[in-house]
Amino acid sequence: MNTIDQVTPQSAGALTFSPDGVLFVGDSKLGAVFAFETDRGQTPASLDPFLFESIDEKIAVALGVTAKSLVFNGMAVHPVTREPYLSVGVRNADRLEPAVVRVSLAGEVRPFQLSSSEVTVHRLSDVPDEGKTFKSRAGIFPLPPAAFFEDKARTPLRSMTIVDLKFHAGEVFVAGVSNQEFSSTLRRIPYPFTGAASETQLEIYHVAHGEYETRAPIRAMQFADIDGEDTLIAAYACSPLVTIPVSELKQGAQVRGKTIGDMGNGQPISMVAYRDGEGDKLFITNVGRGPMVVPLSGIRSAEGFTPENRPAPGPMLDQSPFMPAGPVGKQVLLVGSSLRADLFSDRFFVSLTRYADTGDLTLETLMVAPMPARLDKIWVEMDFPGAESPYKLSA
Repeated sequence: MNTIDQVTPQSAGALTFSPDGVLFVGDSKLGAVFAFETDRGQTPASLDPFLFESIDEKIAVALGVTAKSLVFNGMAVHPVTREPYLSVGVRNADRLEPAVVRVSLAGEVRPFQLSSSEVTVHRLSDVPDEGKTFKSRAGIFPLPPAAFFEDKARTPLRSMTIVDLKFHAGEVFVAGVSNQEFSSTLRRIPYPFTGAASETQLEIYHVAHGEYETRAPIRAMQFADIDGEDTLIAAYACSPLVTIPVSELKQGAQVRGKTIGDMGNGQPISMVAYRDGEGDKLFITNVGRGPMVVPLSGIRSAEGFTPENRPAPGPMLDQSPFMPAGPVGKQVLLVGSSLRADLFSDRFFVSLTRYADTGDLTLETLMVAPMPARLDKIWVEMDFPGAESPYKLSA
C-alpha cells in the first residue's frame, strides 16, 4: 500500500496539494491516491489576474488530442508557483485515458508526467466491485428519454471511489464511496504514505428528502476551526451542508454528521475557503445552480436539522418557501458556469468557466469581492451613455 514500482494512474480525478507542493491525484478506477513531487519553483513577485480563453483547445493541443475528447475532472492551484493544475479524462474508444496539465501564469499549457519515478502510491481498501453499477431512474421523470437514464445507470460505482481530496494537517482526506453497508466513506491517509489509513462510514440527515442517508458521498469539502474544534465542512449532492468534528473520523466508526443547512437541488463541485473584509467564508460552486457564499460565522452558530425540527412535511424542492434551509449564505453573481474553482490569491479565485454566449471554456481569475463576475458578459444600466457606475475597482 506504500510505494509501488512502475504503476501509473488508470484515471485522473480529484486533485489537491500539500503546502510544500506535493500533488495528490485521485484514481477511482485503480482505487488509489498518487503523490507526485512537483517543480517547487519560486513564488511569483506579483499575482496578476489572467484570462485564458479556449483553454480546452490549448489543452487538447498540448496533449495531441481533440477538445471534444476531453472530460474535466479536477483542478488545484500549486501552493508555491500559483499555477493551476487540471486533471482530465481523454476519450479513447470506450475508455478515458488519464492526463494532468499545468497552466503557467502566462497561459502556456504543459502536460504533467504521470509516469514520473518520483511518485508514491496508497491503495485504498474496500473499493466497490468493478462490475457494480448504479440503478436506473427511468420512469421517475418524463424527460429525458429512458435510454439516458439507462446509460447513466451503467456507470460503475467505482467511479465515485474518490470524489474529493483535501490535504489537511499532514493527512490526505479522501471523500467517496466504498463497498461497505454505509457506502459514503471518508478516508484519512497520513503522508508520507506508510500503508496506514483510517476509514469512517458517514450518515447524514437530508433535509429536502426528509430521511437519513448513507449512500451518496461528500461532493466537496473544506476544514475550519468551529468553536475551537477542528471541523470538516462537507457539501453533498442535492445539497445538504454538514459539519463533522475531525476527531470523530476514526477507523471503523460510523458517524452521523450535523446537517446545518440545505442549499437546494444541485450538485456541489468545488468548495473554496477564503477571507474578505467581512471574515472567513466558503465559496461553493454547483453544477445545477449559481455559487453560494457561506460565512463561517453562520456555520458556527447553526443548529442541526433532525426529523423533529424539519421545516415542512414531505419533499422540499427548490420552490418550497422553506428552501434553502439553514445558514447556507447567499447565491452570488457568476456569469457562466464554473466547472472547477480554487483560490488563486487573497484577491482572486481561479475558475474553469463555461460561457453561455459563446460556449467557450475559459480559465480565468475572478474577484473574491464584491462578486466573482465578468461584467463584460452582461448588459445593465451602467453600460448606457450618461450612466455613472457606483463601483470602480482596480486590478
